[in-house]
Amino acid sequence: MNIELPEAYRQKMKALLGDEYDSYLESFSVPACRGFRINPLKTNRDEFFSLTPFTPSPSPFAVDGYYLIDDIGGVGALPAHAAGMFYLQEPSASCAVTILDPKPGMRVLDLCAAPGSKTTQIGALMKNQGLLVANEINGRRAAVLKENVERFGLTNCLILNSDPSVVAKQFAGYFDAVLCDAPCSGEGMFRKDPDAIRQWNEDTEDFCAQRQRPILEAAYQCLASGGTLVYSTCTFALAENEENVQWLLQAHPDLKLVDAGVSFGRPGMELGCGTHLCRRIYPMDGGEGHFAAKFVKDGTSEQKAEVPLLKTEQIKKEAFAFLSETFPSIPYVYSHGDSVYGGSFPFIDPGKCRIIRHQVLLGEMKNGRFEPAHAVYMTPFAYQGKTVDVSDEETARFLRGETLSATGSKGWAAVSWHGHRIGFGKGDGSILKNRYPKNLRTR
Repeated sequence: MNIELPEAYRQKMKALLGDEYDSYLESFSVPACRGFRINPLKTNRDEFFSLTPFTPSPSPFAVDGYYLIDDIGGVGALPAHAAGMFYLQEPSASCAVTILDPKPGMRVLDLCAAPGSKTTQIGALMKNQGLLVANEINGRRAAVLKENVERFGLTNCLILNSDPSVVAKQFAGYFDAVLCDAPCSGEGMFRKDPDAIRQWNEDTEDFCAQRQRPILEAAYQCLASGGTLVYSTCTFALAENEENVQWLLQAHPDLKLVDAGVSFGRPGMELGCGTHLCRRIYPMDGGEGHFAAKFVKDGTSEQKAEVPLLKTEQIKKEAFAFLSETFPSIPYVYSHGDSVYGGSFPFIDPGKCRIIRHQVLLGEMKNGRFEPAHAVYMTPFAYQGKTVDVSDEETARFLRGETLSATGSKGWAAVSWHGHRIGFGKGDGSILKNRYPKNLRTR
């Protein structure tokens, strides 16, 4: 690979890495690491590899994580991807969630969540139990986050599009675990993204470090007593990593930096406050580049704050009739205007935070009729309803938006590929009209 690194960056990395600097430079002569995670909410290892062209090559950074070692084109167009059976993710990027170690039943916040790689990883570990709040300040990126959360089949995820300071005001002291994967200078992405190199200059690190601090402060404010905070970046800069860890510890004496509890990567750079407990990952360590620090807040979970619940409106009778017959086991339902939502957690009030999606959109009233939404057919809720099974050839046609033959099928039905939902349609007894979202269709 012919990559020209800025001289100032080279000198910085040489001082940082010492004897390993040459190994770092040599890493640019080989392709960047690629990877994926299997979605345990929808499949398992044996089934997944029997249905896809991938070769099992486990990653050390996450359970269900693998290196993508096969030269396969159009991976995102595979039926298994449309079914939410896997998520493409650079291997070392999954380290932060492994260090956070979220559990089913927790309240977890992913404060800088788009495009959704870490959100979906958290959701998989939570097994759709508890509450997952995913926030993204950029509206366009928040829309991508929503697509990925829906594809993955999460039923307990509230997606917000707000400034972290607004999130902190509404959810102060509320979460058992908070992930703050802050925007950074992206030095760990240089091998896979030449644009990141072109955007780098000697002032980038300090600019990013200062931008990260109010986000880190908001993450701290959201954390409940006794809770766990993980701060992560995809850069090697001291200013954005260990120095910001040092700043946060000085600002909040009730935070304790703890061992990350993992064997991958290497210790952080010691600044005299225990920052060797952080973890650094370089290309020589089997990933592209990542940093993570783990904190615990003093106190106990009994001191955790609460937020009020939303008051649901009465569900329209047409919507109630459809949902009672098709998805009768949804734990919580919330109705607002013409829209009905369902989920695995009570519907909390997000206050002044802008909502992108509150758990699962079940459907909407249109012209006096209730029309179900694509999102619900991607969740476990859909396994209760009517299904049309399709072949590989029919699946390819369905994902392009084409109408399918479905003799005898009437009404709304999930479309299933090898037992996995990829969308839905409406049958009239002879054909199935395609309702796969236009923005997701293949060409």
